[in-house]
Amino acid sequence: MKIIVVTEKYRVRLSQKGHVLEHVTGGFSIGARKPMSTTHTTTQERTVSLADQLIDALARSFTLGVDAEGFTHHYFRPADAVVVFDGRTLDHYQSLDGRPLREWKAFVSQKRGWDSMGQLASIGLQVDTERKETPRA
Repeated sequence: MKIIVVTEKYRVRLSQKGHVLEHVTGGFSIGARKPMSTTHTTTQERTVSLADQLIDALARSFTLGVDAEGFTHHYFRPADAVVVFDGRTLDHYQSLDGRPLREWKAFVSQKRGWDSMGQLASIGLQVDTERKETPRA
């Protein structure tokens, strides 16, 4: 397993099954655990609906698609960047700097072409466009 740091709070974990973007909480310490307590109770968490889970997933990241050369393009919203992988190897990291993700999609269409689009790509592109092109009050 190989880990690549993308930002302070996020990292990419490469495994035999592919890449996974992970949110890092409390640094990179592995195995650090808090002792269990019999005097403190945990707060009850709200039940999350499927729609909430989808919105949460889109808020973090989604796979845009696989280009004609076999590279996977993954949009990582917290960094507003596209991470491009060739199997298990990081090929490219492109910060969008506020530009709409559809511009990256069009660029790849012209340079390499798309083999397939990710399951959430159309929804994610729409959400990204609305978020970036809606003027803030």
